[in-house]
Amino acid sequence: MQKFLIKRSKFGFIKRNKQFTQLTSINLFSKIGDRLFYTTMLTLAAALPQANIAVMIISISETVPILMGIILGNLADKQPRKFRGMIQSSLTRALLYLSIGLLLNYRSTLSLIVIIATLNFISDLFGNYSSALSAPFTKILVSADDMTQAQGLVSITSQLVNVLATLGGSLLLTIFLAKTIAVINAGVFLLVSVFFGLLSTHFATTENKIIDHTSKRPVWRLVVENLQTLVTNKKALNDLCQLALINGFFGGITPIFVLFLQKTKVIIFSRAITISLLSSLITLGLIISSALSLKIWRNITTHVLCHYANLLIVVTSLGFILNQLYIILLGSSLTALLLGIVSPRFSTMIINHYPAERLGGIVTTVNSLLVLTPPLTSFIFPVLANFGLTFSYYCLGVYGLMLLSLSYLILHRQTNSTTLN
Repeated sequence: MQKFLIKRSKFGFIKRNKQFTQLTSINLFSKIGDRLFYTTMLTLAAALPQANIAVMIISISETVPILMGIILGNLADKQPRKFRGMIQSSLTRALLYLSIGLLLNYRSTLSLIVIIATLNFISDLFGNYSSALSAPFTKILVSADDMTQAQGLVSITSQLVNVLATLGGSLLLTIFLAKTIAVINAGVFLLVSVFFGLLSTHFATTENKIIDHTSKRPVWRLVVENLQTLVTNKKALNDLCQLALINGFFGGITPIFVLFLQKTKVIIFSRAITISLLSSLITLGLIISSALSLKIWRNITTHVLCHYANLLIVVTSLGFILNQLYIILLGSSLTALLLGIVSPRFSTMIINHYPAERLGGIVTTVNSLLVLTPPLTSFIFPVLANFGLTFSYYCLGVYGLMLLSLSYLILHRQTNSTTLN
């Protein structure tokens, strides 16, 4: 019995999936470079007279590369030498951040911020391309039975790395100049390229298992085919729409919450701490549920869990309407908890269902669609608040009800839908 428990533990998973763990560890280390310089860029932008424009440019440079993943993923699928591409991408990113470090020897202006944001944009393109190159290995290296646990571990560690890297970037800024942090970031990517190089020989046999069926087909055709593949699979389409729109809820709630705190007397210590508390509870909910995705509500389908999340969005809306801060905090954190459970299961479903040689395009297409809604809702809900703050609260509730209706339209009106096991 004891041996069985050890076998099913996370350490047992790591032992069974050594190569996957090695590759994932390098990708996580690369994510440090993705976030380490972000706070520095925002700080430089906020110090300018044209702060609003500069911050907007930085935000665009961070968001657009993710949306371009639809194209980058298919380019990655057409690349026969995956590890060579990952090594070259990391080296290019190191050179880009060395260039940023050199540019920061000059006085900070809006033009300089535009150049830095452009280089950061190019770096993120290479980062997303590298992630797509590594996607097929997950399918080959991890068994179907272990896939949910693999995706749960990737989810929780990615979130922790993002938080810690952002915090680390803030701390470094109190010690070093911005140009020094850029050079440190370049060093991170240089190390990543070295690690990929060391692993490449050990993964040669695995890499040969990825059969390329896409090299002779144009990228635009692959993009269309991947979108059609997701649209015709009604269960995958429903889960994708649900996850994207639940993500959108978290994009919209923060600006509404900030406006809510300006009108209410119910705060915890201060408005700044209360805002931080909301963000912390959402992040904590995502992390905890990612860790427990295999252990809780295993017999409840993702479809039902998404329904619960939709209802919690309505409950959160009622918290705003009734001026109940704790209902808002509870509803938001529980919605994040459910999202953290569903996300690894959805990723598992996608990876297990589609062939390895197409996973780069499929996974990046899914990721691009998942991040479309938060920027939109973070813009739309403050606009709705201009018609009245209470009106925006009701719209948040309508948003949750819309998600319930959308699920019915996708699933129950299609009798010949394709399903995933």
